[in-house]
Amino acid sequence: MTIRLLVLACLTLSACTPTAREVEATDNKPSPSGITGRKTDTRPAPGSHLASPQLEPSIIPKVSEPFLAPRYHTLTWRDVTISALCFDDREFQLRVADQPDGCGSRWLNAQSAGEAYLGLAAINGGFFTPEGKPLGLLVEDGIKRGHLNHSSLGAGFFISSPAGSALIRRGSSSSTDPTLHANHLLQSGPLLVEAGTVVSGLSEDKMRRRSFLAWNGKHHWIMGHAGPTTLHALAKALLDLPIDDFHIDTALNLDGGTSSDLWVGAKVPNGNKSHRSVFNKPVRNYLVLTAR
Repeated sequence: MTIRLLVLACLTLSACTPTAREVEATDNKPSPSGITGRKTDTRPAPGSHLASPQLEPSIIPKVSEPFLAPRYHTLTWRDVTISALCFDDREFQLRVADQPDGCGSRWLNAQSAGEAYLGLAAINGGFFTPEGKPLGLLVEDGIKRGHLNHSSLGAGFFISSPAGSALIRRGSSSSTDPTLHANHLLQSGPLLVEAGTVVSGLSEDKMRRRSFLAWNGKHHWIMGHAGPTTLHALAKALLDLPIDDFHIDTALNLDGGTSSDLWVGAKVPNGNKSHRSVFNKPVRNYLVLTAR
């Protein structure tokens, strides 16, 4: 918990339609160029022009943790089928890939969004209105869009800064202004796991395909897709998921159902996989995994 608080401190944070969805509570350092076949540059979104404030290097914690090389896993655990990509945020990062002109205006699926940024993988992002506007805050390359979502569908934030990444709860002391130092930010919900415990009040019915992010509170992450399941069942499965000795501290639900879409590129070990139903509809935004 102390390390988790240090990670949050390094960020210096001071602060589809909802009615149609649920409103419920290896020790070797991987080489990004070896996996992606490129340097750590990424393609900026058109119109991006605002740089995020840089954090003081002196406040970045030195966490002793083995590096986790990106790897795709698929398994059935506690009756939930999970497809997951693990990665380490010291070498890789999730960036928001937004479509200001609306759903499907730039990309029709996660694969096309991921390939546009030369990404290793991509997953659908947060909820959106019938008009295609983001249902919550987001930040892309320092540019803020959307508005704060006070429902359970906006219970948490994914935040990425030059210092690292984190998942935090809306309304916590560290989320007074979650956009302050964020290069990329996405609001979604509900939270599934928090402080290593299943969040209370999660729905135990409504079987749907799910998309999610999970974090160990340090540098290790999972971006994943689950076959039809409930929010509560998914949270229980994630709590002790038997992948790479991964102990999840926090997990955040992303938009699901016909929005759920995970693509893992061929350069990831065991990858070259796509989890997207033929009935899927275009979404507003994605999260794309790139080298730092």
